[in-house]
Amino acid sequence: MIDLHGITKRHGTLTALDNVDLHFGPGLVALLGRNGAGKSTLLSLMAGLALETSGVLELENRSLGRRRSALRAAVTLLPQDLSLDPRATAAELVDYLLRLRGRSVHRVAEMFELFGLGTVARRPLGELSGGTRQRVGLAYACAADTPILLLDEPTQGLDPWERLTLMRHLAEAGSTKTIVCSTHILSDAEQIASRLVVLHDGRVAFDGSAEKLIAAAPPLYELRCEHHDLASLREQGTIVRVARDEHGHYTVRWTPGDDRPPPGTAVEPTLQDAYLALHPGP
Repeated sequence: MIDLHGITKRHGTLTALDNVDLHFGPGLVALLGRNGAGKSTLLSLMAGLALETSGVLELENRSLGRRRSALRAAVTLLPQDLSLDPRATAAELVDYLLRLRGRSVHRVAEMFELFGLGTVARRPLGELSGGTRQRVGLAYACAADTPILLLDEPTQGLDPWERLTLMRHLAEAGSTKTIVCSTHILSDAEQIASRLVVLHDGRVAFDGSAEKLIAAAPPLYELRCEHHDLASLREQGTIVRVARDEHGHYTVRWTPGDDRPPPGTAVEPTLQDAYLALHPGP
């Protein structure tokens, strides 16, 4: 439905996206990457809110050139920080946003019920908690009922039950819609997305299933150690998990950085292990 061919986006001397090639059809895709990897920039381009520096963006196999009206009509983007008028009520905001875009309001009541907003629909947004305001944004995004839905960190502020409600709805909607969900919560990505796209420094570092990412993980070892051993392990490889027990001992999962026989016992990686090993942190 949306194709990106060699998309590059620069902000002055900063390259936010670098020669990105991606295809998005019906289904749910989890967009992963560290802060600053280019996720929000990618979503803004796909929503028609920004123009690429170079490359070609296509909708339904048609190049858009510099025109974005058709793309904006087909896409709903829920940004990470949705600016809200604190004086407007939840119902007024959603109704206003939908009518502003020429979208039907017939699914508003359904989405308010789905996200548990019935009792706060007439309350000013300034009186609502951050998690409740997030649910108002989700109600709008889902009620817009566009064929493409882009969500930037949609589960922030949601409790486990609210997250489950959203995940169930997205899993169902993904059978017919193109849904791209940016998240740092790997359990959410693993639960509902059949495809993971990982960005790193503006480039596509991985594109495939969770199983494929786990299979591509380097050898992983687990060992018990003391605090003074951690610095040595960091120098010799990449620590992807560390836990301290009540006695002050540490259990560490790590990937060695060379071919020397590593200490510890070989273990099967989880998605988090594989993801962290893909691009080690500082």
